[in-house]
Amino acid sequence: MCSRNEDILLDITVLPKDIFERVGHKFYDVVKSVAGDSLAKILKIQLINSVGKLLNTPDIFAFFQYDSEETDAIKLESCFKSKTGQFIVKPGIQSSFSYFINLLNKALKQKQELAPNENTENYSNYITDEFLDNHPLLKSLIKWYRLNDLNGVKQTNQFLVSFIDNLINNCTQSPNNFRHSESIKNFAICLYVLGGKQTYEFIRLNLYGSIPNLTTLGELIKNSDTAFSEAEFNFESLRQCHSQFGFCSEDTTGIIRKVEYDSKTNSFVGFVTPIDHGIPLPKFYQPNTFNELRTIYETNEIASLLNVHMFQSIPTEDNATRIPRPLLLSAYGVDNKITAINVLNRWMYIFQHCLDQNVRIIGFSTGKF
Repeated sequence: MCSRNEDILLDITVLPKDIFERVGHKFYDVVKSVAGDSLAKILKIQLINSVGKLLNTPDIFAFFQYDSEETDAIKLESCFKSKTGQFIVKPGIQSSFSYFINLLNKALKQKQELAPNENTENYSNYITDEFLDNHPLLKSLIKWYRLNDLNGVKQTNQFLVSFIDNLINNCTQSPNNFRHSESIKNFAICLYVLGGKQTYEFIRLNLYGSIPNLTTLGELIKNSDTAFSEAEFNFESLRQCHSQFGFCSEDTTGIIRKVEYDSKTNSFVGFVTPIDHGIPLPKFYQPNTFNELRTIYETNEIASLLNVHMFQSIPTEDNATRIPRPLLLSAYGVDNKITAINVLNRWMYIFQHCLDQNVRIIGFSTGKF
């Protein structure tokens, strides 16, 4: 710590205003200009490349006592070597280091003192009665937040608070700097699944910054547990149901005929899925050349129906009133050519694999094929 007289002599204007944000060579440039090239070299060899790292390093000269070829050159430049083999840092370097640390501490203290005052002044300059009258939305938000705090309903409105905070914060940022909390990301995935692409885009474009764009959403779905591949059965997810009994259903629904490339499996999806003894074959369409892809298009039909398998677990006695949510087991494109023997073989396949997960299927249901 420096004394009061010494503190008066410290002129922090020699430091740039962004000294606490500078990293790497920009930080070392400041060290060179204020405390000298020798101190900059001492910090650089230890990878101390910012004010934060410097202020959190107990002794920057401790490494001089280690026997290392990498530090021999800097030892000769910055230290005296005693007859006993000890290295003593030159007084000028110690003085420069002490001066630089005192400057940083004074600048940090001043920054911390000014921060509350700046915030108070900023809010007092903007949040006036006239300003609130001109912006009724802000007035309503302040009233609503106060009621939440007084009535203790913050937990009840937790998602709504998160949604509003997220929306307002992003409105002050450029699109490249939009950030979304985990609850907003989960909400976005649910909205896309339940409402579809057009509904999602309608809400996103009209509530600017509220939810991620489609590219980001695609990455979220890809990296989440909700992503699965066509014709693959998701038996491992049965463990999430915490039930040993359940029903399975199978039904088809009409879809728009469309073929897409699935980068996750390196295959094309949207064609009619081949069936082997009732079992759909995943990753079947994997052409290596354009001619192979053209052959697939010419010899295979694009699916007009989607076959969906669902699992519904049965509530336990301990929680009989709470009905577990259904689980999607698999989905794949089909045509209208379905045989009874294929359906039975498929149900036997599902029954056996559910048993492997300690879940017994007590019934199957299906619609009209």
